[in-house]
Amino acid sequence: MIEKSKLFFNGKKKVIGMVHLLPLPGNAAYQNNKEEIVKNAIEDAHTLIDCGVDAIMLENFSDWPQYSTEIPLEAYSLMVSIATRIREFCKIPFGVNIEMNAFVQEWAMAYAVDADFIRFEAYVDNRAGSFGYIEACSTPLAKIRQDYPSDTMIFADVHTAETYGVPNVAINELAGNAKGHDADAVIVTENDLNKKITPADVKSMREEMGDFPIIVGAGVKPNNVLDYMEYCDAVIVGRGFKTGDRVDAKLVKEFMEIVHSKFN
Repeated sequence: MIEKSKLFFNGKKKVIGMVHLLPLPGNAAYQNNKEEIVKNAIEDAHTLIDCGVDAIMLENFSDWPQYSTEIPLEAYSLMVSIATRIREFCKIPFGVNIEMNAFVQEWAMAYAVDADFIRFEAYVDNRAGSFGYIEACSTPLAKIRQDYPSDTMIFADVHTAETYGVPNVAINELAGNAKGHDADAVIVTENDLNKKITPADVKSMREEMGDFPIIVGAGVKPNNVLDYMEYCDAVIVGRGFKTGDRVDAKLVKEFMEIVHSKFN
């Protein structure tokens, strides 16, 4: 996936906006509101694109409790349907994420809709959290990628937020492992102390990883995005773009203006 990665991480700082789905069918929080889920997702995707983000990612963010490695078939089917509809009009890079670490379903979805990238919460490290336990997926995923080849990029979390390592491994070491297992970028959300990642943490990883792509996946706000972007290649923004459950065009535009005031 090196060539697509070079096109995406081309020296210009990227903002990836999140399309957060409401709780999906089969989840305890589902409200029997399929039409609303679809409508909100399509409208939020359009808003993000129209406001100038560089990429968007679809995620079952609101499912609670979260799943471990697989979501129900009824949820997956609806998510594939939404992803297909977004892919039809989305002309910027489009990615998918199924929490937590549903790597088989994620690759199948990306393969079906021609997604540009996937996010994996546990690619080279084993994690535990309120959802249970998830194992590093880079080895089984290698066979899936061989059977169903695609140029979909892999964005691999290292020390993903609100989880604990089993065993705990330093994030810079994990980043090196992810690179060695053919990830196209690493996503950082928490540091070795289970605290929100700081610009200093990203700087340390940059010194360790050279020019390998680094994405900051949490805690990015208008008042700190320029600090993070000194050392990272991209940021992911979800809740920071929302008022209530919906993407707010005003917030997105203000954020993008701040980014463009210094970068790109």
